[in-house]
Amino acid sequence: DAVKIIELKGELDEINVEKLKVIIDGLLDNQNIKAVILNLSELRFINSKGIGYLVSIHSHLNKDQRTLSLVGASESVMDVLSLVGLPTIVPYFESLEEAIAKA
Repeated sequence: DAVKIIELKGELDEINVEKLKVIIDGLLDNQNIKAVILNLSELRFINSKGIGYLVSIHSHLNKDQRTLSLVGASESVMDVLSLVGLPTIVPYFESLEEAIAKA
C-alpha cells in the first residue's frame, strides 16, 4: 500500500488533466502512500498542461519526502518530457520493476 502505481492512457491534455486530478488528488493526501509511480506506456500524447500537472504531483509528494517516478514512456512522450527537462527532476525508469525496486 505504500507504493501506488497509476497507469495513464490516451492523452494528457487540458480536458484529461482535470479528470485525472479528481482521481489522483485524493490519493496524494494519503500519507500512507510513500511513492507514486506513473506508468506512461499507454500514454500517446502530453502537452504543457499535462507536464504542469506532473510537476505539481512531484512537488506535492516531495514536500513530505515522498516520491514520484515515471516509467515506460513512448518515444514521442519521452521527447516532450526530455524537451522540458522533466526527467532531471522526476526519476524516470525504463521498466516498472526497476521503478518499484527504487520506490
